[in-house]
Amino acid sequence: MSEKKRLGKEDWITLGFGQLVKEGIGGLTLEALCQTASRTKGSFYHHFKDHEAFLTALAHAWKKQNTLDVAEETLASAPEDQARTLALKAAQLDHDLDRAMRQFAQLNQTARQTVREVDDLRTQFIVALYRAQGLDDATANSIAKIEYAAFVGAQIIWPEMTAEERLRLDQKFADLVSRGTKQPHK
Repeated sequence: MSEKKRLGKEDWITLGFGQLVKEGIGGLTLEALCQTASRTKGSFYHHFKDHEAFLTALAHAWKKQNTLDVAEETLASAPEDQARTLALKAAQLDHDLDRAMRQFAQLNQTARQTVREVDDLRTQFIVALYRAQGLDDATANSIAKIEYAAFVGAQIIWPEMTAEERLRLDQKFADLVSRGTKQPHK
């Protein structure tokens, strides 16, 4: 008889991500999680004091994985490469998970707050990159908001878009911004 591998906290979070993407919020019930993992509720409660603690940990893990880690990796690259690094990292995100987290945020206060924090962090990060390129605050803010709205919109409108397609669109947007910020507007 083989023993089951003990699930750690990160395993439960990974399972939660998969359930959220495949099953939506219904996949995050304690019963659904334990059934999918073939584990008891006791195994779950060994890592989380209650179900809400799990949902909070799930939202925070998404924020770290899909935003904070991306920002950290981007900042580790040379300043002149940061915009391109961010584009590459953003194109390779788990966009299904981002969409699922946004749907989850419609029904859960903690997820809603985390999604707002992520949207603000991502937008301000883009603003900082544009400011580093010499754009004034107002222009950097406006362009960052347009760019981020296009990013989130593309996740929703074209869920099957490949990373390569995302990169091509990002490059086209960067070219348009570059041209638009070099010429005075009339």
